[in-house]
Amino acid sequence: MAQKARNADPNDIMAEIRKRIGSMSELARRHGVSTSTIRCATRRPQPTGNRIIAEFLGRSVHELWPEWFDADGNRRLSSLNRSAGRGRSQCQKREAA
Repeated sequence: MAQKARNADPNDIMAEIRKRIGSMSELARRHGVSTSTIRCATRRPQPTGNRIIAEFLGRSVHELWPEWFDADGNRRLSSLNRSAGRGRSQCQKREAA
């Protein structure tokens, strides 16, 4: 059975950025985004930060985060986003009003 591709380790990504530029903050500053945008992008999907990091490291977003991005670099939707019951909590509020 084929193994599912796994995302790169966030600590490895951060270490590589620090080796090349000194800090995550410096990468953020050079691209005009907040440090949290870059830092959070190593641990969860954050397309702006993910693309900045991938470009900086000379890799595609799919190479670094195959669980989050397809081969074309488009964001994969999680099963939570595709659930049929999405938005039901607000339906109850409308019905009660």
